[in-house]
Amino acid sequence: MDPKLLSTVLPIVIIAVVFALRFRNLNKPRPFNAGRLWLIPAIIAVAAGFFLVSFPPSALGWLIMVFAALIGAFAGLKRGQLMHLERDPQTGGLLMRQSPAALLFVFAILAARRVIAFETGSSSGVQADASGHIPPAALLVTDGLMAFALAMVVLMRWTLWQRAKAVPPHLEGVS
Repeated sequence: MDPKLLSTVLPIVIIAVVFALRFRNLNKPRPFNAGRLWLIPAIIAVAAGFFLVSFPPSALGWLIMVFAALIGAFAGLKRGQLMHLERDPQTGGLLMRQSPAALLFVFAILAARRVIAFETGSSSGVQADASGHIPPAALLVTDGLMAFALAMVVLMRWTLWQRAKAVPPHLEGVS
């Protein structure tokens, strides 16, 4: 088998197995803590900040980041809307169930990324040149992916927070 094709197909197969395992727990609601929604976006924002300070993007890099952030924001908004939020009848706490559509949406994004990388010939990974410099095209791709990820996570979490505020409170004795 062609190593380039294998480097595209193998990650998709691994991701599919992980997602198949996740599908088993889709109907099991998990406790939802709206107060912790800010943690992951903050961690990603700090990592992105360090990356941008270390490797400042060019004008084209900023343009790519804005475009990728807009696409990521749309993806995050959609993913946040696809999650199921409900109140636990016994405790009154919020519960969240992952939507199969939300999980398939993320799988489609990851698979599309691998296929695009294969088609553009960049699926073999980033290789530094002899002097240790990372090629500018690789930095543009990472800038875009970083902006996409940050915007997607921020908008998904913001959407979940907005939706959690709208879930009616639990009332004792009312079913």
